[in-house]
Amino acid sequence: MKKVILMIEGMSCSGCSNGLEKYLNKQDGVESASVNLVLKTATITYTDKIDISDIEKYIKDAGFKSLGEEKLLTKKEKNSVLSLVVFGIIALIIMYITMEHHLNLSGAISIDKTPKMYSILLIILTVPFLIYSLDILKRGIKSLIHFMPSMDTLITLGIISSYSYSIFSTIMLFLGNKEYIDNIYFESTIFLIYFAKFGRFIVDRSKDKTEQDIKDLVRITPSKAHLKTDDDYVDITIDEVKKGDILICLPGEKISVDGEVIEGSTTIDESLITGESKPVQKMVKSKVIAGSINYDGKK
Repeated sequence: MKKVILMIEGMSCSGCSNGLEKYLNKQDGVESASVNLVLKTATITYTDKIDISDIEKYIKDAGFKSLGEEKLLTKKEKNSVLSLVVFGIIALIIMYITMEHHLNLSGAISIDKTPKMYSILLIILTVPFLIYSLDILKRGIKSLIHFMPSMDTLITLGIISSYSYSIFSTIMLFLGNKEYIDNIYFESTIFLIYFAKFGRFIVDRSKDKTEQDIKDLVRITPSKAHLKTDDDYVDITIDEVKKGDILICLPGEKISVDGEVIEGSTTIDESLITGESKPVQKMVKSKVIAGSINYDGKK
């Protein structure tokens, strides 16, 4: 049995992470899979029947992307901001065009004076937004195929329905049915895509901050623990610690896991965890927190 932790790109909500987790657990060769939305990771235990490339293919089939075992160091935030600004300007132009007849503005292209040119212009301006939303559309369609509905699924259905009906109305307009000019909703497609992307940008920034805070907290705790044996102690990793194990923390070391003092007494520095600068005295049956520092004594 093997275990791997992969970084995942493309998860935007709990529906995405839950759907991916269920999908991976159904695959042949996967013993168990656990997906963390905040850390953007998938922890997978698998058999010798498959390898990491097979797992990454499963992830791709589900509509997401594996970034490998280490997170990419390059940030896409600057590109995201630039895209939001550019498409925001285009969206404002589209808003002006579509609201011109309501605001009594005079424009060369309007829904009343040049309905055919108006609809053609909106089709052209909608195309860049559709390209901009390809990542959402791909995930939304794959979620439908695998019966794993998520927020991307709802956005995809909204984009496809409003755009398809607008194309139908444009065709009917060119066939001479002028009443269909009021049924063209390309601007709805455009603003649905833009606000979905804008919301995704805000959520990603918040998740990145939370992810970094969690990683900083994890770094506080040591990677190993001293497991008590009959005569002395042996070093084990944190993952190997089990409930009921008796651990020893030497003076000056950090406490490996949350626990309870079962023998002796000591003074603990919990400032990194609680913010309390004054050391705390710990006796038998006192609770101790992982990451705090043992000043003296043993436990």
